[in-house]
Amino acid sequence: MIVDLLRWLEGSWYGQVMRDVPWLFPTFEGLHFVGMALLFGSIALIDLRVLGLAKGLPIGPLHRLLPLAFGGFALNVITGIGFVASDPMSYWVVPAFRFKMLLIILAGLNAIWFWISVLPKVEDWGAGEDASPLAKKISMASLLLWVGVITAGRFIAFAGTGTL
Repeated sequence: MIVDLLRWLEGSWYGQVMRDVPWLFPTFEGLHFVGMALLFGSIALIDLRVLGLAKGLPIGPLHRLLPLAFGGFALNVITGIGFVASDPMSYWVVPAFRFKMLLIILAGLNAIWFWISVLPKVEDWGAGEDASPLAKKISMASLLLWVGVITAGRFIAFAGTGTL
């Protein structure tokens, strides 16, 4: 099923354009880094505050950074699919790629958990206040998962078959 999806993606117009337009792949690489900076930068600020860094800042207003995180994630989905569309099977055989996809799924589930269990209470946490123990656990998991995503992403080109 996954292999069929990858073959379809390779034959799609997106895969064709990614292979045929020489400047598109490096442009997407730059955009992918911008997307990750928006995503991880926003999430890291929130997570670090929840964990107790910069206690002088109220936690509530920091959640307004979430649209930047969503925008960065959307940019990374678009560019990431473009990378894979250019040569899907070369990506699929690299364990770091599959590990990165797993970490993204786990980070997404963790974000949903934060959204449901922590975000409704965030506006109540003022400057100097500690977040709940649950919020701290979710934030620590978030930081570790996103650092893992970034690290696995860097390994894709270097720990694979040498064809990327």
